[in-house]
Amino acid sequence: MPMVRVKLYGSVGKLAGTADVNLGIHERMVLKDLVQKVVGHTGQSATGLISAILVNGRNCAFQKGMDTEIIDGDLVEMLPIITGG
Repeated sequence: MPMVRVKLYGSVGKLAGTADVNLGIHERMVLKDLVQKVVGHTGQSATGLISAILVNGRNCAFQKGMDTEIIDGDLVEMLPIITGG
């Protein structure tokens, strides 16, 4: 089965209940499906918590956004919005 590794930092990991997930994927999966699978079970939206999603170190905003295809062996990192003063 194809697998991807998902790292969840800060508040995103707290929402999902874990900081690191190895996830089996089906043949064709895009980021929006992966986000739903990883944090959708909480019943809360993660979109307000995520500032960036990296696929193999590259920001998905510079690829196809939430329609970026995920394939076997990818590393997906979800970075939280960070505030400070």
